[in-house]
Amino acid sequence: KLNLEEKTIHLPNDFQTGPMTVVDVIASLSEYLSPWLEGQKKEFHLFVENLQKGERTAVVAAAGTVVVSLWLGYLMFSQQSADSHKEVEPKPEEEPIVLRDFTLEQLREFNGLNGKPIYIAIKGEVYDASKGTQYYGDGAPYQCFAGRDATRAMAKFSFEEAELANPDVSDIGPFERGMLEDFIHKFKYYRCYPVVGFLSKPPAPRKFTRAEIAEYKGSQPVPEGRVDAPIYVGAAGKVFDVSFGGKEYYGPEGPYKHFAGIDASRALAKMSFNAEDITSHDVSDLDETQRKTLQEWVEKFENTRKYPVVG
Repeated sequence: KLNLEEKTIHLPNDFQTGPMTVVDVIASLSEYLSPWLEGQKKEFHLFVENLQKGERTAVVAAAGTVVVSLWLGYLMFSQQSADSHKEVEPKPEEEPIVLRDFTLEQLREFNGLNGKPIYIAIKGEVYDASKGTQYYGDGAPYQCFAGRDATRAMAKFSFEEAELANPDVSDIGPFERGMLEDFIHKFKYYRCYPVVGFLSKPPAPRKFTRAEIAEYKGSQPVPEGRVDAPIYVGAAGKVFDVSFGGKEYYGPEGPYKHFAGIDASRALAKMSFNAEDITSHDVSDLDETQRKTLQEWVEKFENTRKYPVVG
């Protein structure tokens, strides 16, 4: 008898209990399957004999087996052939990310609303967290980080506006620094959010001469902490650094490269690339429509593109 989970099982006298090797298992299976295999072998030989004698039942069975086998083979071959000839649609190539500089004000625009992507800055790097709408999208638990420099807030795991508006992390402790590094690791290696640029601080506004503006056309060395070299464009008495997201327009290869490093007020007002308008600073003879056009350019620079005013 065998005791199993407080139950007694009575086994025949020829049963043995104890550990079994693989060889024992195979031997037992062979012993129990041998009679069945022998029976199948006899039936197969009998079928072959009947087939050789031309017995109708055996012939029909054999013919049916051949037909079914051929049909299944045809189906499998045709399916494989169809699959092999299917056109594999090429995956669309992802456009390469062109890094750029962001001001804090520009970053606020990328908050995931109105079709905008979700950008979040941590320790100067700007990540595209658009794949994480369930975390940072509209109504999500961490929406407050979208479009912000979240360095201090993430370190302190705070959703308070006072922490989001404060970029200083000089006073955070070891635990908070560890929390911040965990967020960075998650963004880079777990969520794989791509870096699209860097948070850069433009210089404080100052007065410029036209000769000084001419030194900033985007072809000069890139300052430390910047992605692109500054590109200054003068318009209506203000100097804008259009390299903050405008390099593709005003850089050395851009369509408006002639406006880089000059007071472009007259050329912008007249929507002109003529040399006499580009080199002239006189706006006294502009008509009302041209003055309105110039003002629209200034408003676009300030409110739409949010280029920082540096002078």
